[in-house]
Amino acid sequence: MQGDEPSSSANRSPIARKPRRPWLFARNPEGSGLAQVVTTPSVIPTGMLEKPFSPPHMRGMSVDVVDYVLFLPGIWLTCALGASIRLIGPLFVVAPIGSCLLYAVLRRTVPPRLLSAYFAFCILVAILSKYQLFPASWQVHFMEEAIVRQLVPLLGFFAVAWAAKAYFRRRLLCGDVFFGAPIVLALSFVVAPAVMFHQGLGYQEDYSAYAILAVYGTFINNTAIGYFFILGGIFLTHNWRRYAALVIVLGVALTSHFIQFRVLTAVVLVTLFGVPGRKVAVGLVVTLIGIYALGINFIPEMMIKSPNDGLRLALAADAFSSTIDTQGVGIGYGKESVRWLYRFPNMPDFTFLPDPRSMTHDSMLEALSRGVHNSFIQALLRTGVLGFFLLSAAFFAAFPSRNLPRGVRNHAASVFAVIFIGCFVDPALESAIQVVGVGFGYGYLLALRAAAHSNPNRQRYLVRSQI
Repeated sequence: MQGDEPSSSANRSPIARKPRRPWLFARNPEGSGLAQVVTTPSVIPTGMLEKPFSPPHMRGMSVDVVDYVLFLPGIWLTCALGASIRLIGPLFVVAPIGSCLLYAVLRRTVPPRLLSAYFAFCILVAILSKYQLFPASWQVHFMEEAIVRQLVPLLGFFAVAWAAKAYFRRRLLCGDVFFGAPIVLALSFVVAPAVMFHQGLGYQEDYSAYAILAVYGTFINNTAIGYFFILGGIFLTHNWRRYAALVIVLGVALTSHFIQFRVLTAVVLVTLFGVPGRKVAVGLVVTLIGIYALGINFIPEMMIKSPNDGLRLALAADAFSSTIDTQGVGIGYGKESVRWLYRFPNMPDFTFLPDPRSMTHDSMLEALSRGVHNSFIQALLRTGVLGFFLLSAAFFAAFPSRNLPRGVRNHAASVFAVIFIGCFVDPALESAIQVVGVGFGYGYLLALRAAAHSNPNRQRYLVRSQI
């Protein structure tokens, strides 16, 4: 591992004590002592440390009624349902969206600024779309009701991100970031799969229990939130919790169908063996963009080799062509973003959606709300170049600060990798089954950046590793 030179036992910091709770860590991310150079206690991300060392005026501040009534129930409900979140239908607007919005307002926390700008721009685009003022490319269908349907997941992302930012700012101050980890892990990895199996959900026409286990390799709401705590065990402990968390991650990587989880596993292992997490995260972003930029020129070949990956590239290519056709303005809301039929050389026609003439009103609404399996490209398609840059700027505003202890920074980088991969290879910001998990991680990263930069002198932590 990189870092400062080991110190002897005589030089160990006196704050390296036995933690009071299993998910509160007295040691630094490498299991070592910690020496701090700070001028204000608010800069300390005390959720990574032992609770007695939180600011004195905050030591009694535990989870309160507002947390239990508004924020946590929405998160727990989402974790318990997993992909079956669709079962609650319109109630999704009440919980978690409505409850998270109310929680954030009551906490009087400033909403994420760049994300607010992007969301406000999307509202403007939606209003203009109502009057069909946006140009079209190959799109042929429009439904006014689809505008709201397409905006609801984005509202969910904004609400959960804002609420999570408020929640984690309190947890960082009182030294209890991983509060309720056992509950979340049980709901995410035990209850949610059981509910999904009972509801008959499957993957690629496989409805067996094995298919449900494979879903552990996706970044839907329950798993994305659950891995927040699992990754904390990897990077912020140096005992049996680290090894248990590693066994879980490696086990999922070996059994899941999903390549994105194997990419995350590679990110975790490379970071764990010494490469700085921020550099790994940057490398991940550059690599995925490069794969798309190169692969989009070989769509027919990819369709033969890997139809799933080839189709994703075809969806992206259609979005780019629409952006060019609309001169960078975008197509707005209410229109389809994927074709009903795809034709590839030397292959039979690929029917992506049923014949529109045979679809019911609700089925048509759902079809028009299908995303292109890349939320950044989806933003480019609907809101044009300006919307794309606003979303990208908002997303990378959550990139982990360098003003953090190494292990905390590495944990934050791995959380960033989870939400970035989810948004880059899936329609995460267009689907109710993913936006809560992305918003949860995004809000945490914003709160952590705020804690890292709250010292007016921008002093960093001095972290020493010890054997």
